[in-house]
Amino acid sequence: MDNDVGLDFFIGNTIKETQYLEESVKFNEELQGYLQIKEEYGKRYMKKGPFDLLIGLDQYGDKIFSTQEINQLVNICEGIVIKYKTNDLYGQKIKQFAEKLIKLCKEALLKNKLIVAIGD
Repeated sequence: MDNDVGLDFFIGNTIKETQYLEESVKFNEELQGYLQIKEEYGKRYMKKGPFDLLIGLDQYGDKIFSTQEINQLVNICEGIVIKYKTNDLYGQKIKQFAEKLIKLCKEALLKNKLIVAIGD
C-alpha cells in the first residue's frame, strides 16, 4: 500500500477479507480534494452531483459498496475519464485512478464480489 493518506479500494465482501490483499487502488486525499474543488462539492450543500458517491467518501472511514453502487462507481469513473482528459498532472493522475478503479470494479462484478474502501 502507498504511504499516502486516503482510501484503498479492494475486492472483497467484508473488511476482514481484504486484510491481507496486496492489490488495491489508492484514492489519496490530494486527488479527492482536487475533484471536490473542481466539482464544487463544498459549495453545493445537500445538492447531489454526478461524482458524489466517490468524492463524498470519508478518507478515514470504511465503506462496503453494493453491486448497484459498484455499477455507479464504474459510471462515475467513466465520466471522470471523459471529463478530465487534460494533460496536466492532476488530469493524468485522476484519469489513471479512474481507469484502475473501473478495472477493479469490473473484476469484482465478474467474481461476484463487492468493493471495500478502507480509509487510513
